[in-house]
Parts: sequence; C-alpha cells; structure tokens
Amino acid sequence: MTNKMLAISVIILIAGGSFLAGVMTNYTPDLDVIKKSEKAVEDLLNFPKTVEFKDVKYHIIRETLDHGTLGYVCGQVLVFDAKNSYTYKRFMVKTYLNKDGRNIVSIPLLDRDEMEFPLKEFNYLWRKNCQSR
Repeated sequence: MTNKMLAISVIILIAGGSFLAGVMTNYTPDLDVIKKSEKAVEDLLNFPKTVEFKDVKYHIIRETLDHGTLGYVCGQVLVFDAKNSYTYKRFMVKTYLNKDGRNIVSIPLLDRDEMEFPLKEFNYLWRKNCQSR
C-alpha cells in the first residue's frame, strides 16, 4: 500500500512539474497595452472593420503597490453611423500594466451621442487623465 501511494505521489509531482514547466516556457506577455486598448474600442463599434485611430497615447497615472502601472490610453477613433456619416470621437480606456508584461484594460468610454456615460463626467475624466501633464 505504501509503495502504491509513493508511486501515485511521484506521478502527481511529475505531472504537476511538467505542467508548470510548460506554462513557464510558453508564457508570452499580453499585447501592447495600446494595441489591447484599441481592440477593446473596436469591440464597441458598429463597423469595426473601418476602424481608424489617431492621437493615441498612454498616460501613466501612478505606480501601484505591486509595482505595476495604472494609466489611461486615450485617443480618437473614426466612428461610422447608420446614416453613412463619420467623425472622430474621443475614447479612453483605463489600464493596468503589470511589471511582468501582463495587462488589463477596462471597458472603453466613448464620446458619442448615444453613449451610456454622461458627457459632463466624460469631459472631466478626459481633462484629468488624458490631457498632457
């Protein structure tokens, strides 16, 4: 019975070690925080194939306790509507960039007429987080 338990324990350790080694050797950091934010903005658009960005910048707000970086990716995106009109609209995406390359992006905020976020608050956040410091 003891030999069987020892054999099972060794198999579990080998399998677990192999899994961890595989994860460590195949780990690749996320997309660049700007590219990942742009992808998040594309997901909100009605016509994502026509997407065009300009003036996109990453603004660092502060370093976090775990030495990551909190910031905003801000810029403008070309937005088409159902009436075949288009215009550039401002966007901002709150981001967290870990020191190991992983990053997290929030749901983007877009400055558009039918947006769910009030324009007054959008303008406040834009001035606070997106304008050059």
